Amino acid sequence: MIKIVIFDFDGTLFDTKYDLARSVNILLKEYCLNELPVEEIYKNIGNGADILLLKSFNFYNLMPPENSIERFLDIYDKEKLKNTKPFDGIVNVLEKLYRKKILYIITNKDEKNSLEILTYFNLEKYFKRVIGRDTFGIKKPDSRLIEIVKNFENVNNNEIVIIGDSEIDLTFGKNNNIKVILVTWGGMSDIDYLKSLKPDYVIDHPYEIIELISKNFI
Repeated sequence: MIKIVIFDFDGTLFDTKYDLARSVNILLKEYCLNELPVEEIYKNIGNGADILLLKSFNFYNLMPPENSIERFLDIYDKEKLKNTKPFDGIVNVLEKLYRKKILYIITNKDEKNSLEILTYFNLEKYFKRVIGRDTFGIKKPDSRLIEIVKNFENVNNNEIVIIGDSEIDLTFGKNNNIKVILVTWGGMSDIDYLKSLKPDYVIDHPYEIIELISKNFI
């Protein structure tokens, strides 16, 4: 029986792509570079600010300048709540799910911004813990993050399920022999490609999380 549900953040719980893309383009303009098409930025979201900036500057055959991550995070701190919101149906899912399961977030976003977004929407109460890229200094798909959760909760791998929208989430699950529910509503990933990687489950609407967990895991 599943006891722990681990959610990704960007593209799974929250639609953050507009504010992230805007923050990247503000930063690029500060370095006298043209804005990138937002679709180019979207596909690089999910592996942390360091990789997002690396790929954004690489578009211009450049490396991110010194202190650009710090500057990006400062920009994003001001932009992160302008368009960001939970995906439709997510709040209802969390309300139902947290009564029966222990909910975690493991994200390659930094913990501070994740918590501030959750708190703004009064959703932090549903999660036992939020683990960001900076919480322990390691990122998905590092298996040590699963070991941390297992030690906190005294559970086995087969008592955990991961819910996410990216190849990183699929790798995170497969590397740890943990089932992964791939969600298609994030708008940042190539879903056909992700389906070719054979996730355990693919869902198109948040309410399917409840149906799937009830049917297959309880």
